[in-house]
Amino acid sequence: MGSVMFVEINQALEKIRNVGWISCSEWPTNAEISPADVDLSESDDRLLRTTPADELDIAKLQTLAETAGLELAIEYYPVIGSTNRLLMDRVGAGSLNNTLVTCDYQCAGRGRRGRQWISPYARSLAFSYAHASSKALRELGGLSCVVGLAVLDVLVDLGVEDGRLKWPNDVWIKASKLAGILVELANQGSSTVVIIGVGLNLALKPEERAAVDQPIVDLRSRGVTLDRNSLLMLFVKKIVTYLQHFEKSGFAPFRSAFDAVHLLHKQDILVHSANAGEATPSRGRVEGVGDSGQLLIQTSSGIAEILGGEVSLRPAENIN
Repeated sequence: MGSVMFVEINQALEKIRNVGWISCSEWPTNAEISPADVDLSESDDRLLRTTPADELDIAKLQTLAETAGLELAIEYYPVIGSTNRLLMDRVGAGSLNNTLVTCDYQCAGRGRRGRQWISPYARSLAFSYAHASSKALRELGGLSCVVGLAVLDVLVDLGVEDGRLKWPNDVWIKASKLAGILVELANQGSSTVVIIGVGLNLALKPEERAAVDQPIVDLRSRGVTLDRNSLLMLFVKKIVTYLQHFEKSGFAPFRSAFDAVHLLHKQDILVHSANAGEATPSRGRVEGVGDSGQLLIQTSSGIAEILGGEVSLRPAENIN
């Protein structure tokens, strides 16, 4: 969907936020996003919210950032295609360092291997943070694992202490997925632009859970009631702190912490390669992660190292 249509949709949502409703005819014609997609109801030829929405507020976000000592350029859009894509499209067009892009509804969010990330209106967190790293591309292995550790740290602060990570970039609570992380890298002059995207379930409806092909969980079901503005800034603050440590020391100091919370650590797994078609997956036992964030697997022929790549890991007893 083009940017012009996003502008019209966001203008309509802003008017509803300020006035309380718009006429049905004010919704952009032929919009690929319907009023129902953003939790609007129709009544007497009006579009309005019948239940409150925990929408983000740019002024509150800026105040929270300042209070946390963060120097951020914050962009907020009620509706956007992909926060990561917006930032990646700007690489080379100017400095992106310390830029945060967030939204209430992300209609084309992406996970690893091109998968879509569901982002219901004002009931999840979807954001991307741009960081200018002094490290070369080859030195940034393990960064998604570091971001995962930062997310887990926030969960512990919120009283959720049974979180786990699944290499290289998923956050789970027990046997259900809570969040996904997408790290994208690009050269820009003498630095490397790191785009860190995070999608986190906050308050999902039963039908949204049913539409996902794996068990998922959200924070509200775990008793977390903090508003989305505050939650977002907690995650961003922790990610920035972890990035600062990573810039100084690389991934090696994080290895033991990751192994301690890795969902598949010391387990037998099946490794499915996206490029292998219907080939039989390889099998091995997870021994840990290396200094560059690579997964170390004991196989029948020795230790194999797996980089981020296009692979999927499953416990050996679960081959679905």
